[in-house]
Amino acid sequence: MSGSASNLLQLWYIPSTKLFIRTSMLPKTKGLFPEARKQVNAPSMFFCRNLQTTTYEVVKGSYVPVTQTKSETANEEKTPRKLESVGAFQRLPMVKPSVDILYSALRQAKKISPTKGIVNIAKRERNRGARQLDALTKELGIPLREYLENFPNKKYLHHYERSLIELTLGDGKYEEVLGRVNALKKKVVSVGKEHASLCAKSTTKREAEERLSEGMKKLEAIFKLEAKAVDDLLNIAKTLRAVPVVDLETPTLCLVGAPNVGKSSLVRILSTGKPEVCNYPFTTRGILMGHITVNYQRFQVTDTPGLLRRCDDDRNNLEKLTLAVLSHLPTAVLYVHDLTGECGTSPSNQYIIYKEVRERFSNHLWVDVVSKCDLLQKSPVDNITEDGDEDSLEMARYRKAGPEGAILVSVKTETGLDELKSRVHDMLISQLDKLKSESASPES
Repeated sequence: MSGSASNLLQLWYIPSTKLFIRTSMLPKTKGLFPEARKQVNAPSMFFCRNLQTTTYEVVKGSYVPVTQTKSETANEEKTPRKLESVGAFQRLPMVKPSVDILYSALRQAKKISPTKGIVNIAKRERNRGARQLDALTKELGIPLREYLENFPNKKYLHHYERSLIELTLGDGKYEEVLGRVNALKKKVVSVGKEHASLCAKSTTKREAEERLSEGMKKLEAIFKLEAKAVDDLLNIAKTLRAVPVVDLETPTLCLVGAPNVGKSSLVRILSTGKPEVCNYPFTTRGILMGHITVNYQRFQVTDTPGLLRRCDDDRNNLEKLTLAVLSHLPTAVLYVHDLTGECGTSPSNQYIIYKEVRERFSNHLWVDVVSKCDLLQKSPVDNITEDGDEDSLEMARYRKAGPEGAILVSVKTETGLDELKSRVHDMLISQLDKLKSESASPES
């Protein structure tokens, strides 16, 4: 092989990094054997590590740079997180009242003694002060950090629970409180480290004592000033933990209708055993959750706040909760109508609300019920004065007996309850089959 070919091979072997050939700093060869001197006097190669950023491939016998389509950081990017299932509220950490956190931290910090073996009084006192301030900082900061780590990020929650946070707490309240807790944690850590450092630099016993006292008071004042963030988080945890847990794989019967049409009474009638009553913080009327058992199969039953005749933008949080349940949960609908005029919403307005909801959630299994039929018989609809299109045949039929195929029931006289239970059971069995079919379709 010729000299030029040999040089070409050497250049091919060298990576695309800076090459340093150093001969001036080679070790002296005096006293070495001739063969050893040859090896030592050979040029030495030194490479700068981590400089090569280009990859190559062989094209027609030559090395050609290859454009990288993905960087290392792109390869290391985390895959998008999947939405969590429901039940995140029951996994929330137990938040202590701010006053308990503060006074527990002060007690623990004051128990800290100086490191053993320090003879000099000034050194011992500044050591004790720095250790106590450091302990107080940790005792205050660790609970706040744990809360921030264990309260879920709202954007990864299930759509239903995300809606509950917004409707229960108000839009942005959840993130705002967590942001204040995070700011308090950062401030406590920053001030605590600063005063611990000052105390460690004290030159006399008295100076160390003064800086310890000053640091303790400063941390206590900061925590007290921002303590409401912790107490607000405590209230949020209590509120969300009280929200009923809904199993997404269990069919749910959702009772819908205008306010005061008798939904809650039907929940108690349809549910076996005593329904679980869970009060939402934004309503004094509460929401009922119960269960129905059909052929050893358990089904969920939920009451929802009443809907009024108005556009979505004007709806209150109670009405939005009803729409969230229908939108995000596997529900079959039991729509309740009250044609007696006693509920506060006229039959005409109930009809308009019903048509809108029926059209919006047309893919839901559905049963219509006219409640309080005993009162309807005693108070004919013809005697009720109301606004509405009375010339409409469909409206007139609705005002007499509700939608076509509706079941007339009375909790007081037990009229129609057996038929209602039978229809509800059949609908829930169909809902179960529907859920099984939907869960199996992606696999097939």
